[in-house]
Amino acid sequence: MASPSQSSVSANSVEPPDLRTVSFDEELKPPTNDASQLEAVPLEEIEPAPLSMQDVLMAVEASYPLLTSAYLSRDVAAGENIAAWGDFDLLLKASSESRPEGYYQTYRQKVSMEKPLFSGGYLYGGYRLGEGYFPAWYGGRETNGGGEFAAGIGIPLLKGRAIDQRRAQLFQAEMERQRVEPEIRAQLIEFTRVASIYYWDWVAAGMARDAQRGLLELAQERVQNIQRRIELGDLKSITRITNEQLIAARETKLIESERKLQSSAIKLSLFFRDPAGQPLLPHESLLPNHFPDEALPATQELAEAADTAVAASPLLADLDWKIRQVRVDLQQAENSLLPKLDAQLYASKDIGEPTSPQGEKTPFELEAGIFGEVPLQRRAAIGKVTATEAKLQQLSAKRQYTAEKTVATVQDAISALLNAEERTKRAEQNVQLAEEALRLARIQFNAGDIDVVELNIYEQSATDAQLIDISAQADFFKAIADYRAALNITP
Repeated sequence: MASPSQSSVSANSVEPPDLRTVSFDEELKPPTNDASQLEAVPLEEIEPAPLSMQDVLMAVEASYPLLTSAYLSRDVAAGENIAAWGDFDLLLKASSESRPEGYYQTYRQKVSMEKPLFSGGYLYGGYRLGEGYFPAWYGGRETNGGGEFAAGIGIPLLKGRAIDQRRAQLFQAEMERQRVEPEIRAQLIEFTRVASIYYWDWVAAGMARDAQRGLLELAQERVQNIQRRIELGDLKSITRITNEQLIAARETKLIESERKLQSSAIKLSLFFRDPAGQPLLPHESLLPNHFPDEALPATQELAEAADTAVAASPLLADLDWKIRQVRVDLQQAENSLLPKLDAQLYASKDIGEPTSPQGEKTPFELEAGIFGEVPLQRRAAIGKVTATEAKLQQLSAKRQYTAEKTVATVQDAISALLNAEERTKRAEQNVQLAEEALRLARIQFNAGDIDVVELNIYEQSATDAQLIDISAQADFFKAIADYRAALNITP
Protein backbone atom coordinates (compact mmCIF):
# COMPACT_ATOMS: atom_id res chain seq x y z
CA MET A 1 0.00 0.00 0.00
CA ALA A 2 1.35 3.35 -1.03
CA SER A 3 2.05 5.85 1.66
CA PRO A 4 0.30 9.21 1.74
CA SER A 5 3.72 10.79 1.93
CA GLN A 6 4.14 9.91 -1.75
CA SER A 7 1.63 12.57 -2.69
CA SER A 8 2.98 15.71 -4.32
CA VAL A 9 1.64 17.79 -1.43
CA SER A 10 2.87 18.02 2.13
CA ALA A 11 1.18 19.07 5.33
CA ASN A 12 4.08 21.40 6.03
CA SER A 13 3.12 23.51 3.02
CA VAL A 14 0.13 25.00 4.85
CA GLU A 15 0.69 27.76 7.37
CA PRO A 16 -1.56 27.47 10.45
CA PRO A 17 -2.85 31.09 10.28
CA ASP A 18 -4.36 30.35 6.84
CA LEU A 19 -6.46 27.45 8.10
CA ARG A 20 -10.11 27.90 8.94
CA THR A 21 -11.35 25.55 11.62
CA VAL A 22 -14.73 24.01 10.89
CA SER A 23 -16.52 23.21 14.13
CA PHE A 24 -19.99 22.39 15.30
CA ASP A 25 -20.39 25.77 17.02
CA GLU A 26 -19.62 27.62 13.80
CA GLU A 27 -22.39 25.78 12.01
CA LEU A 28 -24.94 26.76 14.67
CA LYS A 29 -24.73 30.51 14.06
CA PRO A 30 -28.09 31.69 12.66
CA PRO A 31 -28.43 34.29 9.89
CA THR A 32 -28.18 37.78 11.39
CA ASN A 33 -31.03 39.18 9.31
CA ASP A 34 -33.64 36.86 10.82
CA ALA A 35 -32.18 35.88 14.16
CA SER A 36 -35.07 37.42 16.15
CA GLN A 37 -37.55 34.98 14.61
CA LEU A 38 -35.54 31.84 15.41
CA GLU A 39 -36.31 29.74 18.44
CA ALA A 40 -33.42 29.23 20.80
CA VAL A 41 -32.26 25.60 20.75
CA PRO A 42 -30.11 24.35 23.63
CA LEU A 43 -26.74 23.21 22.32
CA GLU A 44 -26.84 20.03 24.37
CA GLU A 45 -29.94 18.91 22.46
CA ILE A 46 -28.17 19.04 19.09
CA GLU A 47 -25.44 16.70 17.94
CA PRO A 48 -23.03 17.69 15.18
CA ALA A 49 -23.13 15.63 12.01
CA PRO A 50 -19.83 13.74 11.70
CA LEU A 51 -17.60 14.55 8.78
CA SER A 52 -17.89 11.72 6.27
CA MET A 53 -15.33 10.60 3.74
CA GLN A 54 -17.81 11.52 1.02
CA ASP A 55 -17.73 15.12 2.27
CA VAL A 56 -13.95 15.14 1.89
CA LEU A 57 -14.04 13.58 -1.58
CA MET A 58 -16.63 16.10 -2.75
CA ALA A 59 -14.36 18.90 -1.53
CA VAL A 60 -11.42 17.34 -3.39
CA GLU A 61 -13.33 17.16 -6.67
CA ALA A 62 -14.75 20.66 -6.27
CA SER A 63 -11.85 22.77 -5.03
CA TYR A 64 -8.58 20.87 -4.57
CA PRO A 65 -5.97 23.20 -6.17
CA LEU A 66 -3.91 20.54 -7.91
CA LEU A 67 -7.06 18.99 -9.38
CA THR A 68 -8.24 22.44 -10.45
CA SER A 69 -4.85 22.81 -12.15
CA ALA A 70 -5.43 19.48 -13.89
CA TYR A 71 -8.86 20.62 -15.10
CA LEU A 72 -7.23 23.71 -16.61
CA SER A 73 -5.13 21.47 -18.85
CA ARG A 74 -8.33 21.11 -20.90
CA ASP A 75 -8.21 24.82 -21.65
CA VAL A 76 -4.51 24.56 -22.47
CA ALA A 77 -5.15 21.74 -24.94
CA ALA A 78 -8.15 23.56 -26.44
CA GLY A 79 -6.03 26.67 -26.95
CA GLU A 80 -3.28 24.67 -28.63
CA ASN A 81 -5.88 23.07 -30.88
CA ILE A 82 -7.16 26.50 -31.95
CA ALA A 83 -3.57 27.58 -32.56
CA ALA A 84 -3.00 24.54 -34.80
CA TRP A 85 -6.02 25.52 -36.88
CA GLY A 86 -4.35 28.91 -37.31
CA ASP A 87 -2.05 27.41 -39.95
CA PHE A 88 -5.12 27.17 -42.20
CA ASP A 89 -6.23 30.77 -41.69
CA LEU A 90 -7.01 32.92 -44.71
CA LEU A 91 -4.01 35.17 -45.29
CA LEU A 92 -4.42 38.74 -46.54
CA LYS A 93 -1.43 40.51 -48.07
CA ALA A 94 -1.16 44.07 -49.32
CA SER A 95 1.64 46.31 -50.50
CA SER A 96 2.16 49.75 -52.00
CA GLU A 97 5.42 50.82 -53.67
CA SER A 98 6.02 54.20 -55.24
CA ARG A 99 9.03 55.74 -56.99
CA PRO A 100 8.02 59.35 -57.69
CA GLU A 101 11.54 60.58 -58.53
CA GLY A 102 14.10 59.21 -60.95
CA TYR A 103 14.30 58.21 -64.59
CA TYR A 104 11.80 55.39 -64.08
CA GLN A 105 8.81 56.70 -62.14
CA THR A 106 6.62 53.78 -61.08
CA TYR A 107 3.61 53.17 -58.83
CA ARG A 108 2.61 49.69 -57.81
CA GLN A 109 -0.30 48.60 -55.59
CA LYS A 110 -1.12 45.01 -54.74
CA VAL A 111 -3.61 43.09 -52.59
CA SER A 112 -3.98 39.31 -52.45
CA MET A 113 -5.51 36.52 -50.39
CA GLU A 114 -4.13 33.04 -49.89
CA LYS A 115 -5.98 30.11 -48.32
CA PRO A 116 -4.10 26.94 -47.30
CA LEU A 117 -6.13 23.84 -48.16
CA PHE A 118 -6.73 21.08 -45.61
CA SER A 119 -6.03 18.52 -48.33
CA GLY A 120 -2.68 20.18 -49.02
CA GLY A 121 -1.73 23.04 -51.29
CA TYR A 122 -3.35 26.46 -51.45
CA LEU A 123 -5.76 28.76 -53.26
CA TYR A 124 -4.70 32.22 -54.41
CA GLY A 125 -6.59 35.32 -55.52
CA GLY A 126 -5.35 38.86 -55.98
CA TYR A 127 -5.41 42.21 -57.69
CA ARG A 128 -2.53 44.46 -58.67
CA LEU A 129 -2.08 47.79 -60.40
CA GLY A 130 1.19 48.88 -61.99
CA GLU A 131 1.45 52.44 -63.45
CA GLY A 132 4.30 54.63 -64.65
CA TYR A 133 7.37 54.22 -66.82
CA PHE A 134 8.93 50.79 -66.29
CA PRO A 135 12.25 49.51 -67.64
CA ALA A 136 11.92 46.81 -70.23
CA TRP A 137 13.29 44.12 -67.96
CA TYR A 138 10.53 44.89 -65.39
CA GLY A 139 7.75 45.10 -67.93
CA GLY A 140 5.86 42.36 -66.14
CA ARG A 141 5.16 44.73 -63.27
CA GLU A 142 3.09 46.99 -65.51
CA THR A 143 -0.67 46.43 -65.94
CA ASN A 144 -3.46 47.88 -68.03
CA GLY A 145 -5.16 50.97 -66.72
CA GLY A 146 -7.74 49.00 -64.70
CA GLY A 147 -5.18 46.64 -63.16
CA GLU A 148 -4.89 42.85 -63.22
CA PHE A 149 -7.02 40.21 -61.49
CA ALA A 150 -5.42 36.84 -60.87
CA ALA A 151 -6.30 33.48 -59.30
CA GLY A 152 -4.36 30.30 -58.82
CA ILE A 153 -4.11 26.95 -57.11
CA GLY A 154 -1.16 24.83 -56.01
CA ILE A 155 -1.49 21.12 -55.25
CA PRO A 156 1.19 18.74 -53.92
CA LEU A 157 1.30 15.47 -55.86
CA LEU A 158 3.71 13.43 -53.74
CA LYS A 159 5.37 14.95 -50.66
CA GLY A 160 2.76 16.79 -48.58
CA ARG A 161 -0.18 15.18 -50.40
CA ALA A 162 -1.44 12.71 -47.75
CA ILE A 163 -0.09 14.69 -44.79
CA ASP A 164 2.14 17.65 -44.12
CA GLN A 165 3.52 19.51 -41.11
CA ARG A 166 0.39 21.65 -40.67
CA ARG A 167 -1.99 18.73 -40.69
CA ALA A 168 0.29 16.65 -38.45
CA GLN A 169 0.33 19.41 -35.82
CA LEU A 170 -3.46 19.76 -36.08
CA PHE A 171 -4.04 16.02 -35.65
CA GLN A 172 -1.72 15.91 -32.66
CA ALA A 173 -3.37 18.94 -31.05
CA GLU A 174 -6.76 17.27 -31.39
CA MET A 175 -5.39 14.07 -29.87
CA GLU A 176 -3.88 16.10 -27.05
CA ARG A 177 -7.38 17.33 -26.19
CA GLN A 178 -8.41 13.70 -25.84
CA ARG A 179 -5.25 12.70 -23.97
CA VAL A 180 -5.70 15.19 -21.14
CA GLU A 181 -8.91 13.46 -20.03
CA PRO A 182 -7.23 10.23 -18.81
CA GLU A 183 -4.46 12.39 -17.34
CA ILE A 184 -7.04 14.33 -15.32
CA ARG A 185 -8.74 11.10 -14.30
CA ALA A 186 -5.45 9.58 -13.13
CA GLN A 187 -4.80 12.59 -10.90
CA LEU A 188 -8.36 12.52 -9.55
CA ILE A 189 -7.95 8.84 -8.63
CA GLU A 190 -4.64 9.49 -6.88
CA PHE A 191 -5.88 12.56 -5.00
CA THR A 192 -8.96 10.59 -3.93
CA ARG A 193 -6.80 7.75 -2.67
CA VAL A 194 -4.53 10.03 -0.64
CA ALA A 195 -7.47 12.05 0.72
CA SER A 196 -9.18 8.81 1.81
CA ILE A 197 -6.05 7.64 3.62
CA TYR A 198 -5.69 10.98 5.40
CA TYR A 199 -9.37 10.84 6.38
CA TRP A 200 -9.09 7.38 7.95
CA ASP A 201 -5.86 8.39 9.69
CA TRP A 202 -7.78 11.32 11.20
CA VAL A 203 -10.66 9.08 12.30
CA ALA A 204 -8.25 6.54 13.78
CA ALA A 205 -6.28 9.28 15.57
CA GLY A 206 -9.50 10.54 17.16
CA MET A 207 -10.46 7.08 18.37
CA ALA A 208 -6.96 6.41 19.65
CA ARG A 209 -7.06 9.71 21.56
CA ASP A 210 -10.38 8.69 23.12
CA ALA A 211 -8.92 5.31 24.12
CA GLN A 212 -5.97 7.02 25.85
CA ARG A 213 -8.35 9.43 27.54
CA GLY A 214 -10.44 6.52 28.78
CA LEU A 215 -7.34 4.83 30.18
CA LEU A 216 -6.41 8.04 32.03
CA GLU A 217 -9.91 8.42 33.44
CA LEU A 218 -9.70 4.92 34.92
CA ALA A 219 -6.71 5.95 37.03
CA GLN A 220 -8.29 9.29 37.95
CA GLU A 221 -11.59 7.73 39.00
CA ARG A 222 -10.02 5.43 41.57
CA VAL A 223 -8.04 8.15 43.37
CA GLN A 224 -10.68 8.66 46.06
CA ASN A 225 -11.35 4.94 46.37
CA ILE A 226 -7.64 4.25 46.91
CA GLN A 227 -7.37 7.05 49.47
CA ARG A 228 -10.36 5.71 51.39
CA ARG A 229 -8.98 2.18 51.40
CA ILE A 230 -5.59 3.47 52.59
CA GLU A 231 -7.30 5.23 55.47
CA LEU A 232 -9.10 2.00 56.31
CA GLY A 233 -5.81 0.11 56.21
CA ASP A 234 -6.93 -1.99 53.27
CA LEU A 235 -4.13 -0.69 51.00
CA LYS A 236 -0.58 0.49 51.55
CA SER A 237 0.25 4.18 51.19
CA ILE A 238 2.53 3.43 48.25
CA THR A 239 -0.55 2.46 46.23
CA ARG A 240 -1.56 6.12 46.03
CA ILE A 241 1.89 7.06 44.70
CA THR A 242 1.81 4.24 42.18
CA ASN A 243 -1.57 5.39 40.94
CA GLU A 244 -0.28 8.97 40.62
CA GLN A 245 2.59 7.65 38.52
CA LEU A 246 0.09 5.90 36.30
CA ILE A 247 -1.87 9.13 35.92
CA ALA A 248 1.25 11.06 34.91
CA ALA A 249 2.32 8.38 32.42
CA ARG A 250 -1.16 8.19 30.90
CA GLU A 251 -1.37 11.98 30.64
CA THR A 252 1.84 11.85 28.62
CA LYS A 253 0.30 9.26 26.29
CA LEU A 254 -2.83 11.40 25.97
CA ILE A 255 -0.74 14.44 25.01
CA GLU A 256 1.01 12.37 22.33
CA SER A 257 -2.32 11.16 20.96
CA GLU A 258 -3.63 14.74 20.91
CA ARG A 259 -0.63 15.76 18.82
CA LYS A 260 -1.23 12.91 16.37
CA LEU A 261 -4.86 13.98 16.07
CA GLN A 262 -3.85 17.57 15.37
CA SER A 263 -1.28 16.45 12.80
CA SER A 264 -3.79 14.23 11.00
CA ALA A 265 -6.36 17.05 10.97
CA ILE A 266 -3.83 19.42 9.40
CA LYS A 267 -2.98 16.87 6.71
CA LEU A 268 -6.67 16.30 6.03
CA SER A 269 -7.21 20.05 5.65
CA LEU A 270 -5.09 19.92 2.49
CA PHE A 271 -7.99 18.07 0.87
CA PHE A 272 -10.99 19.27 2.89
CA ARG A 273 -11.61 22.77 1.56
CA ASP A 274 -14.31 25.36 1.20
CA PRO A 275 -15.78 26.25 -2.24
CA ALA A 276 -13.15 28.98 -2.60
CA GLY A 277 -10.39 26.37 -2.22
CA GLN A 278 -9.21 27.46 1.25
CA PRO A 279 -8.11 24.64 3.63
CA LEU A 280 -10.58 23.82 6.43
CA LEU A 281 -9.21 22.36 9.65
CA PRO A 282 -11.82 19.83 10.82
CA HIS A 283 -12.77 20.26 14.47
CA GLU A 284 -12.75 17.21 16.70
CA SER A 285 -16.52 17.61 17.17
CA LEU A 286 -16.84 16.38 13.57
CA LEU A 287 -15.08 13.08 14.33
CA PRO A 288 -17.15 9.91 13.78
CA ASN A 289 -17.40 7.80 16.93
CA HIS A 290 -17.05 4.51 15.08
CA PHE A 291 -15.94 3.00 11.81
CA PRO A 292 -18.53 1.97 9.21
CA ASP A 293 -19.43 -1.67 8.80
CA GLU A 294 -16.74 -3.58 6.95
CA ALA A 295 -17.67 -5.27 3.70
CA LEU A 296 -15.38 -7.01 1.25
CA PRO A 297 -16.05 -6.73 -2.48
CA ALA A 298 -17.96 -9.62 -4.03
CA THR A 299 -15.95 -12.70 -5.00
CA GLN A 300 -16.81 -12.23 -8.67
CA GLU A 301 -15.58 -8.64 -8.53
CA LEU A 302 -12.28 -9.74 -7.00
CA ALA A 303 -11.85 -12.39 -9.70
CA GLU A 304 -12.40 -9.85 -12.49
CA ALA A 305 -10.50 -7.03 -10.79
CA ALA A 306 -7.34 -7.25 -12.91
CA ASP A 307 -9.23 -7.14 -16.21
CA THR A 308 -11.40 -4.29 -14.91
CA ALA A 309 -8.35 -2.29 -13.88
CA VAL A 310 -6.59 -2.74 -17.23
CA ALA A 311 -9.73 -1.76 -19.16
CA ALA A 312 -10.27 1.35 -17.03
CA SER A 313 -6.63 2.38 -16.62
CA PRO A 314 -6.15 6.08 -17.38
CA LEU A 315 -2.39 5.50 -17.60
CA LEU A 316 -2.89 3.00 -20.42
CA ALA A 317 -5.36 5.33 -22.12
CA ASP A 318 -2.80 8.14 -21.84
CA LEU A 319 -0.15 5.95 -23.45
CA ASP A 320 -2.57 4.92 -26.22
CA TRP A 321 -3.11 8.56 -27.14
CA LYS A 322 0.64 9.20 -27.08
CA ILE A 323 1.13 6.23 -29.41
CA ARG A 324 -1.44 7.70 -31.78
CA GLN A 325 0.38 11.03 -31.73
CA VAL A 326 3.72 9.40 -32.53
CA ARG A 327 2.10 7.44 -35.36
CA VAL A 328 1.07 10.75 -36.89
CA ASP A 329 4.73 11.82 -36.63
CA LEU A 330 5.73 8.58 -38.33
CA GLN A 331 3.23 9.07 -41.12
CA GLN A 332 4.50 12.59 -41.70
CA ALA A 333 8.13 11.42 -41.59
CA GLU A 334 7.48 8.64 -44.11
CA ASN A 335 5.71 11.11 -46.38
CA SER A 336 8.75 13.39 -46.24
CA LEU A 337 10.79 10.60 -47.88
CA LEU A 338 8.89 11.25 -51.12
CA PRO A 339 10.19 13.79 -53.62
CA LYS A 340 8.47 17.13 -53.70
CA LEU A 341 6.30 17.39 -56.81
CA ASP A 342 3.78 20.22 -56.95
CA ALA A 343 1.35 21.24 -59.66
CA GLN A 344 0.32 24.87 -60.05
CA LEU A 345 -2.33 26.55 -62.16
CA TYR A 346 -2.35 30.35 -62.51
CA ALA A 347 -4.82 32.57 -64.41
CA SER A 348 -4.81 36.35 -64.84
CA LYS A 349 -6.69 39.05 -66.80
CA ASP A 350 -5.90 42.74 -67.21
CA ILE A 351 -8.74 45.22 -67.57
CA GLY A 352 -8.98 48.86 -68.57
CA GLU A 353 -7.04 50.93 -71.08
CA PRO A 354 -4.13 49.02 -72.65
CA THR A 355 -0.67 50.19 -71.69
CA SER A 356 0.67 49.84 -75.24
CA PRO A 357 -0.69 49.86 -78.81
CA GLN A 358 0.09 46.16 -79.13
CA GLY A 359 -2.25 45.33 -76.18
CA GLU A 360 -0.07 42.42 -75.11
CA LYS A 361 -1.45 42.48 -71.55
CA THR A 362 -5.13 42.49 -72.48
CA PRO A 363 -5.69 38.79 -73.40
CA PHE A 364 -6.65 36.25 -70.71
CA GLU A 365 -3.57 34.36 -69.53
CA LEU A 366 -3.39 30.81 -68.20
CA GLU A 367 -0.22 29.23 -66.88
CA ALA A 368 0.32 25.66 -65.65
CA GLY A 369 3.47 24.19 -64.20
CA ILE A 370 5.03 21.21 -62.44
CA PHE A 371 7.78 21.81 -59.90
CA GLY A 372 9.88 19.16 -58.22
CA GLU A 373 12.82 18.83 -55.86
CA VAL A 374 14.34 16.12 -53.71
CA PRO A 375 17.43 15.91 -51.48
CA LEU A 376 19.53 13.15 -52.98
CA GLN A 377 20.58 11.75 -49.62
CA ARG A 378 17.33 12.47 -47.72
CA ARG A 379 19.10 12.06 -44.36
CA ALA A 380 16.66 14.39 -42.57
CA ALA A 381 13.66 12.28 -43.55
CA ILE A 382 15.42 8.95 -42.93
CA GLY A 383 16.62 10.12 -39.50
CA LYS A 384 13.12 11.30 -38.57
CA VAL A 385 11.61 7.93 -39.56
CA THR A 386 14.23 6.02 -37.58
CA ALA A 387 13.77 8.17 -34.46
CA THR A 388 9.97 8.01 -34.65
CA GLU A 389 9.93 4.22 -35.06
CA ALA A 390 12.15 3.95 -31.98
CA LYS A 391 9.77 6.18 -30.01
CA LEU A 392 6.89 3.89 -30.97
CA GLN A 393 8.82 0.88 -29.73
CA GLN A 394 9.60 2.71 -26.48
CA LEU A 395 5.93 3.54 -25.91
CA SER A 396 4.86 -0.01 -26.74
CA ALA A 397 7.31 -1.41 -24.20
CA LYS A 398 6.19 1.13 -21.63
CA ARG A 399 2.55 0.25 -22.27
CA GLN A 400 3.27 -3.45 -21.78
CA TYR A 401 5.00 -2.75 -18.47
CA THR A 402 2.22 -0.40 -17.35
CA ALA A 403 -0.38 -3.08 -18.02
CA GLU A 404 1.67 -5.63 -16.07
CA LYS A 405 2.18 -3.16 -13.23
CA THR A 406 -1.56 -2.44 -13.17
CA VAL A 407 -2.28 -6.15 -12.72
CA ALA A 408 0.39 -6.46 -10.01
CA THR A 409 -1.01 -3.41 -8.20
CA VAL A 410 -4.48 -4.96 -8.19
CA GLN A 411 -3.13 -8.26 -6.90
CA ASP A 412 -1.25 -6.48 -4.12
CA ALA A 413 -4.30 -4.38 -3.23
CA ILE A 414 -6.49 -7.50 -2.99
CA SER A 415 -3.87 -9.23 -0.85
CA ALA A 416 -3.67 -6.22 1.48
CA LEU A 417 -7.46 -6.00 1.66
CA LEU A 418 -7.97 -9.67 2.57
CA ASN A 419 -5.13 -9.48 5.09
CA ALA A 420 -6.60 -6.35 6.68
CA GLU A 421 -10.01 -8.01 6.94
CA GLU A 422 -8.48 -11.01 8.77
CA ARG A 423 -6.59 -8.68 11.10
CA THR A 424 -9.78 -6.87 12.07
CA LYS A 425 -11.39 -10.20 13.06
CA ARG A 426 -8.44 -11.14 15.25
CA ALA A 427 -8.27 -7.63 16.72
CA GLU A 428 -11.96 -7.70 17.69
CA GLN A 429 -11.48 -11.07 19.35
CA ASN A 430 -8.45 -9.70 21.21
CA VAL A 431 -10.52 -6.73 22.47
CA GLN A 432 -13.21 -9.04 23.83
CA LEU A 433 -10.68 -11.20 25.67
CA ALA A 434 -8.81 -8.18 27.05
CA GLU A 435 -12.04 -6.60 28.33
CA GLU A 436 -13.08 -9.86 29.99
CA ALA A 437 -9.67 -10.15 31.66
CA LEU A 438 -9.92 -6.53 32.85
CA ARG A 439 -13.37 -7.15 34.32
CA LEU A 440 -12.02 -10.06 36.36
CA ALA A 441 -8.94 -8.06 37.38
CA ARG A 442 -11.12 -5.28 38.79
CA ILE A 443 -12.99 -7.79 40.90
CA GLN A 444 -9.70 -9.13 42.22
CA PHE A 445 -8.38 -5.62 42.92
CA ASN A 446 -11.49 -4.68 44.88
CA ALA A 447 -11.11 -7.93 46.80
CA GLY A 448 -7.48 -7.13 47.56
CA ASP A 449 -6.09 -10.11 45.63
CA ILE A 450 -3.98 -7.96 43.26
CA ASP A 451 -2.39 -4.53 43.60
CA VAL A 452 -2.70 -1.46 41.40
CA VAL A 453 0.42 -2.39 39.42
CA GLU A 454 -1.11 -5.66 38.35
CA LEU A 455 -4.42 -3.93 37.61
CA ASN A 456 -2.53 -1.46 35.41
CA ILE A 457 -1.23 -4.36 33.33
CA TYR A 458 -4.77 -5.47 32.53
CA GLU A 459 -5.97 -1.92 31.89
CA GLN A 460 -3.05 -1.22 29.58
CA SER A 461 -3.61 -4.54 27.84
CA ALA A 462 -7.26 -3.66 27.21
CA THR A 463 -6.32 -0.25 25.84
CA ASP A 464 -3.58 -1.72 23.66
CA ALA A 465 -6.14 -4.16 22.29
CA GLN A 466 -8.42 -1.22 21.45
CA LEU A 467 -5.57 0.59 19.72
CA ILE A 468 -4.71 -2.50 17.69
CA ASP A 469 -8.36 -2.85 16.71
CA ILE A 470 -8.55 0.81 15.71
CA SER A 471 -5.38 0.49 13.64
CA ALA A 472 -6.65 -2.70 11.98
CA GLN A 473 -9.98 -1.12 11.07
CA ALA A 474 -8.27 1.99 9.72
CA ASP A 475 -5.92 -0.20 7.67
CA PHE A 476 -8.93 -2.05 6.27
CA PHE A 477 -10.57 1.14 5.00
CA LYS A 478 -7.23 2.45 3.71
CA ALA A 479 -6.85 -0.87 1.88
CA ILE A 480 -10.30 -0.26 0.39
CA ALA A 481 -9.05 3.13 -0.84
CA ASP A 482 -5.96 1.49 -2.39
CA TYR A 483 -8.14 -1.21 -3.95
CA ARG A 484 -10.49 1.33 -5.53
CA ALA A 485 -7.51 3.30 -6.82
CA ALA A 486 -5.96 0.12 -8.24
CA LEU A 487 -9.22 -0.57 -10.09
CA ASN A 488 -9.18 3.05 -11.31
CA ILE A 489 -12.54 3.84 -9.74
CA THR A 490 -13.32 7.55 -9.52
CA PRO A 491 -15.55 8.98 -6.78
